[in-house]
Amino acid sequence: MEGFRTAVRLSFAFWGGTFNPIIVADREGEAESLVDLFRLDMVYPITDSEEIQFFVKQFPYLIRPFFPDHLFLPDGWGGARSHVLDIHNALAHHSRQRTLEELKQGGVHLHTWEPDDPLSDVFLMHFGGYPNSDEVKIDYRKILKEATSASEIWVKAGQTLPANILEFATSRSISRLGLERHYDVRAGWDYPGFFYGDAGNFDDLVCYWNLRASDIPLLFVDPDHLARYSELLPRWGRAMQEMASRRLHKFDQQVAVWTRTEESNTREGLAEILALFNGHASTICRVSEASLNGFNVRPPMMCWSEVSTLGVMGSASGHPRVSFALDEKPFCGDNWFHTQHLVASVNLIGGLYGDYQHTFSPPFLPELNEFYARTMHFEYNKLRSESERLGLIVDAADESSFITAMPVADLFEHVFELAGFSSKLSAGGLIARQLITQLGGVDGARVFKVPGVRQLLKTYGPTTPFTKKGALTIIGSKGTDSTFKDHENLYIEPRPHDTKLDPAAVFTYLVEKGLFRIGAELTCPNCRMASWTPLDVLKQRVACELCGKEFDATRQLVNGEWHYRRSGVLGAEKNAQGAIPVVMTLQQFDINLGLDKGIYSPSLNLRPKDRPDLPVCEVDFVWMIPRRYPDRTVVMIGECKDSGMDTINSEDIDHLRQVADALPEKRFETFVVLAKLCPFTTEEIELARTLNDPYRQRAILLTARELEPYHLYDRTKLEFNYIREHAMSPQDLAATSARIYFPPTIWHKTGSY
Repeated sequence: MEGFRTAVRLSFAFWGGTFNPIIVADREGEAESLVDLFRLDMVYPITDSEEIQFFVKQFPYLIRPFFPDHLFLPDGWGGARSHVLDIHNALAHHSRQRTLEELKQGGVHLHTWEPDDPLSDVFLMHFGGYPNSDEVKIDYRKILKEATSASEIWVKAGQTLPANILEFATSRSISRLGLERHYDVRAGWDYPGFFYGDAGNFDDLVCYWNLRASDIPLLFVDPDHLARYSELLPRWGRAMQEMASRRLHKFDQQVAVWTRTEESNTREGLAEILALFNGHASTICRVSEASLNGFNVRPPMMCWSEVSTLGVMGSASGHPRVSFALDEKPFCGDNWFHTQHLVASVNLIGGLYGDYQHTFSPPFLPELNEFYARTMHFEYNKLRSESERLGLIVDAADESSFITAMPVADLFEHVFELAGFSSKLSAGGLIARQLITQLGGVDGARVFKVPGVRQLLKTYGPTTPFTKKGALTIIGSKGTDSTFKDHENLYIEPRPHDTKLDPAAVFTYLVEKGLFRIGAELTCPNCRMASWTPLDVLKQRVACELCGKEFDATRQLVNGEWHYRRSGVLGAEKNAQGAIPVVMTLQQFDINLGLDKGIYSPSLNLRPKDRPDLPVCEVDFVWMIPRRYPDRTVVMIGECKDSGMDTINSEDIDHLRQVADALPEKRFETFVVLAKLCPFTTEEIELARTLNDPYRQRAILLTARELEPYHLYDRTKLEFNYIREHAMSPQDLAATSARIYFPPTIWHKTGSY
């Protein structure tokens, strides 16, 4: 109980401290849930006991940013400075605003009560209190009283609590002064009302504190002392009903009784509890460990204000960096408060257009806090991973800061380390990455939707020259599932809106992007063998690359025609076209996943680090989508096959399953993508089915039917009447794949099964 009281008093000393959860370390499951639920920046031990120190060490990624590592720093004159933004700063800031004057006019009360009052701990949480000034060397009660001319209020033991006792500003009010919910975290259960519990029960007190730390307005009511609430309870009930009535949805317009008592487990017990509140509450919220799993109670992100500021782009060690001012501070930024720390929660918009190899928006993975900090900032302990944001720990006097863009390759390396793998780009991944670069980004891969382009690459190897006429014939030819006419409305680059795409425009685009080089095929009069010479080095007199003799090629150039040959990445190896289904799949995700667009990497070689049960394998691509809390980060790992290549076998499926299962389920929602440029065989479909289970659909199957159209299911919907052309999320893709390939029956447009 003394540890609990110490934690409460410390929290009231800090500005925003009322939103600190109190964690009981020896309740392992609940404690870990609270760390995740409140998205903590650090865990601070109240005592030095072995059990608490062991608990804190379970979260090495929640690095305390203080030096020395204490909440209060001696100032050398017998006093101290806080390491965390405190109420002294709040009062200094609001002394320059109208807020403090309004508080004075409304009245500020400092309450005192008998130490042995049965409701003393309830009063401590409702009215607030401060650490002993002899211990922390700061007299917060004196600071508050002098700044606000607060009145001292004595609460007698057994006294009926006045109806207006909570209508004056208190230490609790000062601690949350100016703080409001941010929209970034969706609300969970937050019905205002009452907490029904035992004022002498440690578990009830901690539960109540953590519910209030979740910004749920509640009055602690002990049924054994109900008479003392006779005036306060109706007043509070009416205030809560008025608050609830202003909510948008009717189901939210309820006043609740929150309780963890066993009486609430029966219908009769629920009725008895509600009866105690004389119609001021209409529902009961039963609190248990399961209530703190992120699906019921969900603490919001509390902030003072939101400011837009213009960043300045630069670079550091070859990586993009943005610097920005920390202006319009909603707190006191005087140098006197330079020891006090807070979080600047930063969301960067823009700055990396066209650069897919860096990101300013890594996923919410607190376990990677130190890696994020070392990569994106400077000090290893001054940056935190947040939902859709980055949390920079700054001191109150800081005027500016910066963030360096994270290399995507490094991010994937550390993500797979969480799964027990070391990873690096494979040879195929290097080819795919360079291909994407040459095309100006992954969306440039839409040119491969034209089946004739893919056929052109298969027809002519890396060293085989061909003419433009031959290329146009192949590009305009019919594919397995489509013809060139099906792609006449495809835009691979800007063109007048009333014109159609033609094979000549496609071929010109491919040459301009450097996938093919222009040259001439010349026959040496000495060795009588033909060789290809690129335009960049072509002269009227050339040396034969086969025999070395120089000859005059003028007549051949005048009477001949240009010949083309694969270049760059497509000329690197014979099977370079294996990268084509990879980049086509990435391009479809880039276009079709809408606001869920993510971060991707082409093929990676994975090798287990300390887990011999994991396989050595390759994944053809990884697509990662950062999601807003409480949704987990989505990871899609893929196996891609070109038409005519090997089929997907049981080993491929088993490796993909093991990789997907190895990623921590607490942080990741995984999907497995199987993409082929030809139909799946019956055996492949049955293997893919094993990736799903009765409660999870994670297999996504795509063929040329889905990869060639602009929208994934433009063609598929013509075959199946229950398929929509749009898919906006991986969950949509998995559900649609299950409808097509795994249902017991399939309903066709013909109306037959």
